[in-house]
Amino acid sequence: MGLIATTDALIGCDVRDGHVALLVGETTGHLGQSALLAEVFGRAEGDAPPVDLDTEKRHGDFIRDNHTWITACTDLSDGGLALAAFEMAEAAGVGLWLDSDDSAFLFAEDQARYLIACSFDKAEALMTAAGRAGVPIQSVGKFTSDSVWFANTSTASLADLSALYRRTFADTFA
Repeated sequence: MGLIATTDALIGCDVRDGHVALLVGETTGHLGQSALLAEVFGRAEGDAPPVDLDTEKRHGDFIRDNHTWITACTDLSDGGLALAAFEMAEAAGVGLWLDSDDSAFLFAEDQARYLIACSFDKAEALMTAAGRAGVPIQSVGKFTSDSVWFANTSTASLADLSALYRRTFADTFA
């Protein structure tokens, strides 16, 4: 949580078809105490991911310093990249293609990571700025179509996944 001096510095959630998905931060594949272990496998084991406050600050500062190039941004926490990207896509009503089908990469809950959506040109500018700032960043896919893909192996309709997501949430808290 932090304070932003003016509303001009706010980063919205305006994801559009064709936007690039960028991942800020390092993924080591940390799954201890993760939503994947708990929800899919019914297991609660391992340590929570370690927190490095200096890295958290450096990545947060990078995002704030470059907010004009960022159309949408969210932190990665419960459910990792896969859930954060799905939530962005679902809110925008646009599909998603992530270029990995590796479960540890998709669902890891490593700290100090953020998902950014922006145009291709802005993605290039962000990647250049991140290189200069020593902030790890990589393209992990794009927002497109009306389906959700993990690499070329798994696909589902965004509408079907959205209905399942909403129904499960309602069933859990009803």
